[in-house]
Amino acid sequence: MRRLFTVLTVAFAVVSFSSMVSAQAATQTQKPKVAAVKVATPAALSASGKVATFVEATQILTVTTKDGDKEFTLATDAKIMVGAKAAVAGDLVAGKNVKVTYAMVDGKHVASKVTIAAEKK
Repeated sequence: MRRLFTVLTVAFAVVSFSSMVSAQAATQTQKPKVAAVKVATPAALSASGKVATFVEATQILTVTTKDGDKEFTLATDAKIMVGAKAAVAGDLVAGKNVKVTYAMVDGKHVASKVTIAAEKK
């Protein structure tokens, strides 16, 4: 009985030691994990109101909202829509009701989408 206990103890010690060595070797060969860096994307904001002015040369749209006039710079890839249909910058005329989706970039309102309210028939 004593001999069986000794054999089991030695076997357990060998298995434990080999597990520790293989675990240590595995952690040494693994590449260290680098925390993923998430780039902050500007939060999408929106404003609604009437077009006060649109200067096509500078791509600056001024909208009169309930909080006063807001100035938006159209992004180079900004979408302009009339209802669900594509439109052009020339459709941004004074007095039209619009909804502007924008983000704050370097302290400026940069519009990514301008939706002109479709006229009711």
